[in-house]
Parts: sequence; structure tokens; C-alpha cells
Amino acid sequence: PAAIATETDMQSKLNPDFVQCLFALKAQVELAPHGGKRSLVEGIAKQYAKSPQVVYEYLRRECGFDAGRKRRADSGKSRINNDTLDFIASAKRESIRGNKKAIMPTCVAMNIADANGLEVNMSETSINRLLRERGLSHATLAEPRDHIRLRSLHPNHVHQIDPSVCVIYYMNGRQHIMDERDFNKNKPQNYVKIKLKVWRYVRYDHASGALDVRYYEAAGEDQHSMFEFLQWTWGQQKNRLAHGVPKRLIWDKGSANTSKAIQGLLDALGVMHETHATGHAWVKGGVEVTNNIVETHFESRLKLEPVETIEQLNNAVERWVRDYNANAIKFVDSRVIRDDGVPRSRDDLWHTIAAGELIAMPADNICRFFFHGAAQSRKIVNQQISFKHPELARPAIYKLDNWAQHFGKGERVQLLPLLGKGGAVRIQIERLAQAPLLIEVEPMTQFDDFGRDASAQVLGEGYSRAADSATMLSSKRLNELTYGARDIDEADKLRTTNVRPFANANDGKGMTAHGHLGDRVLPVRLPRAVGDVQTPQLMDAHSSSVESAPIPLVQLASALRKHLDTDYSKDTYAWLKAQFPVDLAPASTLDRLGEFADAWRGVLHPSEQQATGTNDVRASNIRRIK
Repeated sequence: PAAIATETDMQSKLNPDFVQCLFALKAQVELAPHGGKRSLVEGIAKQYAKSPQVVYEYLRRECGFDAGRKRRADSGKSRINNDTLDFIASAKRESIRGNKKAIMPTCVAMNIADANGLEVNMSETSINRLLRERGLSHATLAEPRDHIRLRSLHPNHVHQIDPSVCVIYYMNGRQHIMDERDFNKNKPQNYVKIKLKVWRYVRYDHASGALDVRYYEAAGEDQHSMFEFLQWTWGQQKNRLAHGVPKRLIWDKGSANTSKAIQGLLDALGVMHETHATGHAWVKGGVEVTNNIVETHFESRLKLEPVETIEQLNNAVERWVRDYNANAIKFVDSRVIRDDGVPRSRDDLWHTIAAGELIAMPADNICRFFFHGAAQSRKIVNQQISFKHPELARPAIYKLDNWAQHFGKGERVQLLPLLGKGGAVRIQIERLAQAPLLIEVEPMTQFDDFGRDASAQVLGEGYSRAADSATMLSSKRLNELTYGARDIDEADKLRTTNVRPFANANDGKGMTAHGHLGDRVLPVRLPRAVGDVQTPQLMDAHSSSVESAPIPLVQLASALRKHLDTDYSKDTYAWLKAQFPVDLAPASTLDRLGEFADAWRGVLHPSEQQATGTNDVRASNIRRIK
């Protein structure tokens, strides 16, 4: 259809006289002998100031002329070797940069091919022509991938979000626009001067094409700006029809997008989020095109009517988004044209959303609960956990008995609240050598008049047991091994009656636990020399005598009295008091009472002591004892 339209347009632009001349020329050329056709065409071409090639083209298109020339037998063949041509094409392809620019000319690739023994026997122009004819040119190989066209099921089925730095920035209360002459890869220092850059966050709905834009001032892409944008773009705003939480979100691997806080919020909202592979930005081509629309249709207006603050900028873009989605901007056709060729406004397409497809964004304080770390750890008690869900007024009980075989008694699990699901939570149960088990559990809602679980067993009206947990299953397996009884009550009964463990394993003999000890022959070893402990404390204890505590003087006097018998008098104690003024005597004095007695008798009978010559000796003994 496109080719037919082109020919029709061409025919309508031709002069009717020239068209009649072409039909007459066709009849003459068909009757002209070989060699005369060219002269006829050249004559008409000169008359109408056109080239012979153009006239031949008009004859073919407008008049159906067929020159009748046969296709050459060697058509499609070339003198140059296919290996050489493939090498030249491959070398040029490897020089293609990320911006699709090839930096290796064909002549350079020809030189390299020749230097490596490949035959190059054609000119650069001929090789370039062959590369184009065989689909090996730079324009073809720069983007060899073909993309399939994808569709979404309904509005809010798939959203695409992309943050990018804007050419606008604000300093000292004024709007500035980055000039490419000052802000480029060769002048990175100019970017550093701008402390707070303006970031543009764009959201694109894949089904309807409805778009949304919000600007934030930040040093770089961060999770706080992303959180604020999600709250804004999925919330209901007065200047925008489209709103609600999508089922799937596609974006790139930005640090904010992959942060645990943002991912935790998306998990809680039940949004399936995925990042495209590096270099595959075409996956979110809708939002990439939307970024270009925002730049050309909105930001191009700001130079003519500047705004002074980021708040004024957002107010302006809100009004633009409102009118652009509704196709309400005069002279601007913002309708979406899809494969059927029917133009539709974006708001009209989004408004086809059905009941159950529009999920409201929860309140800001609830979303912030998840943004600041929603993952919780809870201990399983009696196969249930208690948790205060942010959407519920009071703590709720979540029963896990249906999955009891996957966890042990008292085990801790990771818990993530889900939004918009009546207080349901997602629980992650770790499993050995397996992927974690993810389950969604709703809170207990059926209670009796006394606040207890309405499904619980009534006392005296039956008998029921808790589901076997992983701990109970392990215990039963060990009971069967130990006592041959899998039931825990039967095993406990055998245990309390002192039944020998493991007797069932070897005909009632049981396991040998210590009877085998002492039978093994040990190697003979030579005795080692033994030395004394050589510590200063122990050496001092051996070198000095240990002295006992002193005794009261009264105790010494009583012992001396028994020893002196009749020679003891009231003056004896006074004499002892003079020898030991502190009322304490060494304990060793009790072993030398005879020496004290002789000294006291010398005091009573000094003449006798002088006659014997022992008085001085006894006095020295008293001093030694003291």
C-alpha cells in the first residue's frame, strides 16, 4: 500500500501533457530498432530538462514499460573472495561504538585484510556497494536485532518507569538550562558545580499510553525520590485521570530501583517488578519515547516562560500532563495510533479499565512502613505467629498448621505484610538444600463469643492433635529407631519404664556403651623425667617457716601458772606484762614455758641466780623468745 500511494502521488504531480508524451514515447521505443531507443529517450529528457534515467523510471512506473533486458548469467557474483568480504564487514562491525558510530573506514579494513594474506582485488566503492547489497553494511549491522511487538491486557497491567537527569537546574532562585557547549563529556567539572540537579521521573502505561511526569531536586538518583514518585504517580491526583497500582513494572537496574526499601514496597503491593538486561533499553521503549515527548513538547516551553522553583516546575508539568493525555492542546495531536491505524486519546484508552483492574495506592503512612524496612522476623509458637499488620487495627493471629511439616518447633520465619489483601502476609520458610518456601497467609477472623478460635477443639467433645511439624516428624523417626515405637506417647512410656534403648535393633541385646572399654592394647612408652615446680612463691614457702598467729597474754599466763605451781604469784602476770606490753605473745612461747619459769625464779631469788651464774643466760633467752 505504501508503494502504491507513492506512485499515485508521483502521477498526480506530473504534468498531464508530459504523461501523454510518455505513453507516446513508450510506443515509439517499443517499435524502434536496437540502438535507436536510447536516442528517443534522450530527446524527451532534453526537452523536459530531465535525465534519461528519470525518463526510463517514469516509463516503467507510469506506463508499464519493460525494456526486455535479460538478467546477466553472473548476476550476484563478484571477483572478491567471500572470506575477504566477511572479514571487512566483521572488522567494521567490531568498531561500532555504543552510539552506533563505526570508527573504522572500509579502506582501513581493506588494508588490514591485505596485510593478513586476504586477497583484496576491488575498489573501496565497489566493496561498499557489495556490503550494502549483501546486508553487511554498517547501517544494517549496527542494530541487527529485530523486535517483536508486545501487548498488554488492560490499563495498569504494565507500567514502565525511567528517571533521567534534566537539562534544567536551579541556582540562586533562577532557572538555568545546560548548554551543550559548557556541559559535555569534555567538561565534567561543570556538572560538579551543580550540587542539586533536576531529575525527571516519567511513568508510561503500556496499554493506554497515558504518561505522567514529576521533577525532583537531588544530587543523584536515590530511593527517596523514587518512593515519592511512586506515591505520586500511582496515587489519585486532581490534574490526572490515570492512577492505581500496576500488576507489573519494568525499569532499568538503577541503584534506587534495586534497593531493598523500594523492592520491599513493591513486594508488599504485589507488583511484579523486573529490570531489563544491560544494553536492552528497547524493552522499555515506551517510556524512552515518552522522555523524548516531555523534552520536546514541555521542556522546550521553559526557555520562553521560565519558572523559578521546582514547585513551580511541577505545577506547570501537571497542567501539561492533564492536557496532553486528553489531547486538549491546540495544534498538537497527542493521540495514540496503534496497529489498527485508529487514533485514540490516551485518557480514553485508560478509561476502559474494568472493575478489579484498578487497585488504589494505600495511604502514605502505610507505604512508609514498608519503605523503612517491612521485613519482620517472628517466632512460630504452637504452629502460629502473631503480627500487627499496618492495615489492621490490632494484632492478628496467622495459623501455619497447613505447612507444619516444613518448619521446626520454635523456628523463626521472615514475614512481609501485603497491602490491599485484608491483612494477609507473605511468609518465607527456609528449607535445607532447597529454595525457601513462600506462602501467603490470611489472618484468623472467626472467633467465638469469648475471643477464642472458633475452629478449635471443644473440651470433652473429642480428641485432636496438632499437625506434625518438622520437629515432631524427626522425633517420631528417632523414637522408632530407639524403641521401635513411632508414637511419641508409647515411646515415652517405654522410656519411663527403663526399657533399654536400641534393644530392638539387635535381638534385644541393646548397644554396648562402655563394656568394650579397657580391652585395647596401648603402646609401651618410656617414663619421662619429672622436675619440681620452680616458682618464687613455692620456693619462699620451702625456705621459710610458717609462723602461727600470736596468742593472748592471758593464755600464756595461765599455762605458766600451771608450770610454776607454788612459785606463781600476782606479780608473775605483771612481770609477763612488762615482757609483752601489747598483750600478745608469739605462739612458740608455749613450747618454752621452762625457760620462762627459770627466768621468773631468778627474779624471785636473785642471789641464788647470781651464785649459779645462769641469770645472764636466762635473760638472753627471754629476749630471744620475745
